[in-house]
Amino acid sequence: MVDRPNKPSALSSTPGLPPQAQVSITHGSRKVTAVLPTGESVEILLYGATVVSWRDRSGAEKLWLSEGSKLDGSKPVRGGIPLVFPVCYPLSPPLPHPHPPRKQEFLGLLG
Repeated sequence: MVDRPNKPSALSSTPGLPPQAQVSITHGSRKVTAVLPTGESVEILLYGATVVSWRDRSGAEKLWLSEGSKLDGSKPVRGGIPLVFPVCYPLSPPLPHPHPPRKQEFLGLLG
């Protein structure tokens, strides 16, 4: 066998996975909470897909959320970050149109 002058040495140990975020689903599967190993955390309501809390590593809240917000799904959340266009009304019975409304119809629904 040929001797190699710059032969790499064997690894002392196999590197493991870096620390992962801890994710939990709480309040009857209504809220998802994720905490990073560095201490930052986020809470997301599944109703309305809204971020309702974002804390830095010291625990300081970074989002505004109205104290009067109903977080039980009975009303839209006031504050936070909506992740999708908010639909804040029940979907049953279905909407009267089988297709999305045109712009004029949509603006009429808002007004």
